[in-house]
Amino acid sequence: MRKKQITICVTCVGGFLIYDFISSLRSQDDFDCKIIGIDQSYSSKGNIICDKFYKVSNQKNERKYISDILKIYKKEKFDIFFPLSDYEALLILKYKKFFSSKKINFKSGSDQFEISSLFYDKKKFLTFCNKKKIPTGECIFFNSYKKLSLFLKNKKKKRFILKALTGSGTRNVFLINQKSTKQTKILESRDCYELNLKDLKKYLNFKKYEYVLMPYYNGEIYDIDCIALNGVIKEFAIRKRQIKNRFLYYSTGHLTIKNNKIRSLIQKIVKETNLTGICDFDVIQYKKRYILLEASCRFSGSVGVSTLSGVNFPAQMVRYLMNLKPKKYKLTINKSFRSFLMLQEIKSNKSRIQLDDYIPHYSKQLSY
Repeated sequence: MRKKQITICVTCVGGFLIYDFISSLRSQDDFDCKIIGIDQSYSSKGNIICDKFYKVSNQKNERKYISDILKIYKKEKFDIFFPLSDYEALLILKYKKFFSSKKINFKSGSDQFEISSLFYDKKKFLTFCNKKKIPTGECIFFNSYKKLSLFLKNKKKKRFILKALTGSGTRNVFLINQKSTKQTKILESRDCYELNLKDLKKYLNFKKYEYVLMPYYNGEIYDIDCIALNGVIKEFAIRKRQIKNRFLYYSTGHLTIKNNKIRSLIQKIVKETNLTGICDFDVIQYKKRYILLEASCRFSGSVGVSTLSGVNFPAQMVRYLMNLKPKKYKLTINKSFRSFLMLQEIKSNKSRIQLDDYIPHYSKQLSY
């Protein structure tokens, strides 16, 4: 039987774990795929394992970015668009009617702009969860430094997390430590610091952002991969992070586990949002409670770990989108996985890309 030919456009191919993601889409026995990789730089590490690569504008410049996607589609006619960042996932849905007006019809991992927007905006997300009695931990919102400093002035707690209400990853995320006498850069490649309130002031931009303050919960963190259909979980995996630095925007190791309390927590939000498509969640265990930290309508950057443990989420999502018969997967429980760079034959010598500059991330982690 001839395999179905599918062209897939993947964003953020400069990501550290993109190799496992693309590998998850290759060598399937029911479809062949052509991978179109896009990113903001020609030196993006993953372009050596894509079939084609295109440089695109920063997505913050919406019109230029969408124009770039339009041009790429006209050349490649891709069937599926997999955004691997929150804002790109949001933009593609925002411009869905525009694409339709141009007679461009590709499928994406989510078709729900309202839900993607809800997950992207932390204020809306936290407010929604509190209303639905979904545990997210204590939180309070601030739109000025004066209000923030007055609130923290007499607080007995030592440490708090402050983050911008829009965005993802560890950009504009700060660990406030009132007893700190010097600022410590938690991540060498992001503006993410542990510092006191006085030192924090120079990093805050209340004209551009509103911020949310939460207690610093010290506990185990879990990544949850999920595919849902009409508010029901179809594919599911829980990965316990095995990592020294909880702020790190990629994870160098996971342990696959089974946990009914976490599954019930995720099922509740999936049901309450009537979610369909890809979803990714971060949960922390604080004492005996499980608290939902983040949610998004895209794949986790480390979803390739689930492929190694038995559930190939990227390939399965292709099947759902292209009306192919879903495979029956079984997750291997209590297995540890470490992420390393994959050895790939470079079929073209046009791209002389140095992969070494990512390796120091392993050794420069701080313990948080």
